[in-house]
Order: sequence, then structure tokens, then C-alpha cells
Amino acid sequence: MNTKTKNPGKQRKLFFKAPLHLKRKQVVAPIDKKKALEIGKKALPIRKGDTVKVLVGKYKGKSGKVEKVSYIKSKVYIKDLVYKNLKGQEKFVPFTPSNLVILDVVLSDSKRFKKSPKVK
Repeated sequence: MNTKTKNPGKQRKLFFKAPLHLKRKQVVAPIDKKKALEIGKKALPIRKGDTVKVLVGKYKGKSGKVEKVSYIKSKVYIKDLVYKNLKGQEKFVPFTPSNLVILDVVLSDSKRFKKSPKVK
């Protein structure tokens, strides 16, 4: 997001209080190098159905399909990675998009790969 302030507190406030159409742009992860060459982009917003791999943390090296993306919390939930809470219910583990890499992309979405017009 373009901001004129350098104040860290205001930067955080703008990040967390951003409207949803801007929060979607914050839920971005890099694409695997081989796949990036095919697509022609280095990073994309994560969406349901993408296959991702975890790069850091307890689940490092695990991969799976994205089950849910929360733009409000800026978190991604992967299908097979779950934990049990104190009540014994299974919950999805929330991941920060920067800790993931996209392995396979849903190509059926025409708006996702629409080319933007070049500005002269």
C-alpha cells in the first residue's frame, strides 16, 4: 500500500485496518521457480484450490491444497494440516502467506491472469 507516513504505528494501523479489496493483495505468496517460468509471474494472491508448501515452522516441508483463505486475518488454511484443540475438535492450522510457496496454481480463473494494459 502506498502511504505517505514513515511512522511505524501508522503503517501497522493501515495494514490491519485496510479494506478487503486491499487485504486480498496482502495475502500473496511466491510461486515455485519452475511454475513461475510457465506462468510469467513471481508471486500471486493465494486462493482456494492452490497447492502450497510450508517453508518454516513445525509443519516445514508439508504441502497440501488450500482449503480456506481469510482476508480479514491474513491467514491461509491448508486441507490436511490440522490440530486438536482442548475440546478435542480438529481445527485447521493458520499460516501466514509469506511462510508458504505456491506449487500449483488454479488456472481456471480468467480474472487471475488477465493482462493489464500497458500505460504509455
